[in-house]
This record gives sequence, C-alpha cells and structure tokens, in this order.
Amino acid sequence: MIYDINKRLDMTFSLSTPLNSYVLSTIVKDNQVPINVFTNGNDMYFSFFLSRVSPTDRALLETFNPVLLGDIVEITEKVDNPVIRAVSENTNLASTLANGELFTKGRGVYTSFRFHSSQLKEVGNLLKAVISLYENIDEIRMVHSEGIIKVLDEINTRIPLSAVTFAFTKSSSKKFALEWRNILKDPFGGILYDLEKDGKVENYDMLKEPTSKFLRALDKDHIPLASHLEFHGSDTVKSITHVPSFLLKPFLVRLYENTDSLEGFKILSIENYLEERERLNVIQ
Repeated sequence: MIYDINKRLDMTFSLSTPLNSYVLSTIVKDNQVPINVFTNGNDMYFSFFLSRVSPTDRALLETFNPVLLGDIVEITEKVDNPVIRAVSENTNLASTLANGELFTKGRGVYTSFRFHSSQLKEVGNLLKAVISLYENIDEIRMVHSEGIIKVLDEINTRIPLSAVTFAFTKSSSKKFALEWRNILKDPFGGILYDLEKDGKVENYDMLKEPTSKFLRALDKDHIPLASHLEFHGSDTVKSITHVPSFLLKPFLVRLYENTDSLEGFKILSIENYLEERERLNVIQ
C-alpha cells in the first residue's frame, strides 16, 4: 500500500541551521541525534533522544530532568531558533507540506519536508519568509523527492523504527489514502491521495476521521512519529504508523486508550521497520 503513495509528494525542501543549545554543544556535539520540536505558548522546546550518555554527561544534564526510555535518554531544552520558528509558523503556506526528517547535524539542526510540485510557488513563499530573517543557514535544498520510503530508510538508520498496522471498520465508496502532516502550525492537517484518479493530492482535515482522538493524544504527549498513514476503501481502513521503537510502549498505550470506540478495531502486526521493508519488497 505504501508504494501507492511513495512519490506522490514529488518534491523535497530541506535546510540546516545552527542551534544555540547547551545540550547540543556539550553532549551531542557532532553526532547525528533524532530530535523533536514542539511549542508551549510562545516558547519553543527541543527534545534530544540520546542513545549513549556517559555517567559524567548524565550528571551535567540533571537540571533538564532527563527521561529514561529504555536505553534512550530524552532531554528537553527550551531553545528559541528563529529559522525553525519561521519554518514552523509558515508551513501552512503550502497545504501539501508533510514532515520528513528532523535531526541534529554538526552543531545545528536539519529539517526536511516533502510536498507536491504543484505548490512550488507556495513553498517559495515559505523560503522567502525564512531568508528574510537574515539568519545563518548552512544549507538549503529544493529537489525532486525520492519518496516517503527513502525518508523512512534514512530515519531508521539514526533511530530504529517499529511499524504498527491496525484496522477498523468504516465504509467508503472511494479508494484514497491519508497522511498526517504532523506539523506545528497545522497539527491535525492531513494530505489526501486519491487512489482512483492518479496524481490528485489535496489538503485534508484529520479531525474528520475516527482516529482523531488518537492523534490528539499523540500530539498532546509530544510522541514523535516518522509517519502515520491510513488507507481507505471498501469497508475497512488499514493504518500503518512508524514510531521510534523506544517509544513503542507509550504509543501502544495511547492507541488502546483512544481506539476503544472504533468498530472492528484490531492490531494486525507490530514489526521492526526492516522486517516491514523486506516484506514490502516481496509484495511489490
């Protein structure tokens, strides 16, 4: 199913910018580390997910109230980055813009988005808003996208992903797929891919869907996902969510807590990303 939409968002916009962060400069340094960005009011926060933290470094980070997630240490730091703030506040300019990668790169942060080529002008306006800040940007790219599968491959090299597939009953006269955009400015925006009329891509409100309660819970708890996809057609919706493996347990708790009202709900599989990737290659 994922191959049906793999390159439908056919462009990628990415940039990297320095980040004035204590955690980045003292602990992370030049390592590539997955991060999550969220806001609370006017404040911006960066969560760093660290897989190797020495006892000395842990002592340095005690003031950040580190959270242990299995072998991962999550550190959340309040950091205001003008470039990332400008990007997050202007992502609504392009309705097909979907999150891609987000991680530390050198002494800065790298972020990317996939979008449809019909919105080159809109993404150009986003780029204009960022450039007008006259802030330091290390790299800007706008190129043809290699697809969501390539993005998931790259994310999985930095932090292992798990694929959770579940289904529930919902009748639909048309075949279409939904992707949660999962961006700060439009937290419940989605992208609709028409699977009957090839090439049609449009913005969609995920709050219309039965899974909205579940997505609200993930957003409230700042549980970062690599992707959340829903495939509609006939009488069943099949959903595939890619979540960092170390967050699988809290993810499943939120899933069970918020899907009790979905008719016919059932989990079809829980597997690591490489297992899913191998299975998809066989099916393709």
